[in-house]
Amino acid sequence: MAQIHKLEVEIKAKCSAQKFYTMMTRDAPKLQKYVPQIVHNCQVLPGDGQVRLGSVFVWDYVQGDKPSGVQTKVKITAVDHANMSLTSTVFEGDLTKGYSSFANTLTISPTKRNGNNNCLVKWSVQYEKENEDVPDPTYFVKMLEDFTKELDTSLLEEK
Repeated sequence: MAQIHKLEVEIKAKCSAQKFYTMMTRDAPKLQKYVPQIVHNCQVLPGDGQVRLGSVFVWDYVQGDKPSGVQTKVKITAVDHANMSLTSTVFEGDLTKGYSSFANTLTISPTKRNGNNNCLVKWSVQYEKENEDVPDPTYFVKMLEDFTKELDTSLLEEK
């Protein structure tokens, strides 16, 4: 019987929750400028600047163990702009190899530290392996963590 597995990572970011969420939604096509070590390109379809249920993200990014970039296509399957949460399901690309399902949820929560508006960024990856020999996608969670830290640093430098 197939089993859904879950990996999570939380990162304390110093930028504001709204700034981070805006970059992950409306401004996602600009991510290659902010996270050039990881993201080579990001397209949001349709290209009208709105992220909504059914929107498709096409990611070209570097994956730690791959010598060249990979491409993944995901569809937004849940969106809650008020609570700054997005869920996407992979339907094409490297993350479909070995996994019969692969989805991730991004949730950004505002926090206050030392009088500053910061945020907590949580990534939750849910996946179903095609068989027990398929490794857990810890490399992908590590990439999400690195991506979040690099984006946070870039957003803070922008001011």
